[in-house]
Amino acid sequence: MPRTRTSYTRAFEIGGAEGSLTAGAHEDGQLGEIFLRLGKQGSTLAGLAEAFSIITSLALQHGVPLEVITDRLRGLRFEPAGLTDDEEVREAASVMDYISRRLARDFLSQDQD
Repeated sequence: MPRTRTSYTRAFEIGGAEGSLTAGAHEDGQLGEIFLRLGKQGSTLAGLAEAFSIITSLALQHGVPLEVITDRLRGLRFEPAGLTDDEEVREAASVMDYISRRLARDFLSQDQD
């Protein structure tokens, strides 16, 4: 990843659980890293979100196509789940389902819903 890069941060809520997703892109606009924050610092949920961010970022940086990642995560079902506050992704089966669909909308050319 370049030292200076374009990124965005999106706050979200899924089934009452709040979180944020920061996505960093390469100079060509391709996704290169993510940072997912959920739950309170030190909680199991926060730790799993951080581990997920690290693994996803490493996969992207080592050539795993984003489409492969989003296809594998879409539809996973576990809590927190339910309605979201995102106008484009109204309901999610899990946080991973939401993140995969949000990233597909933002970084893949085709609509992944």
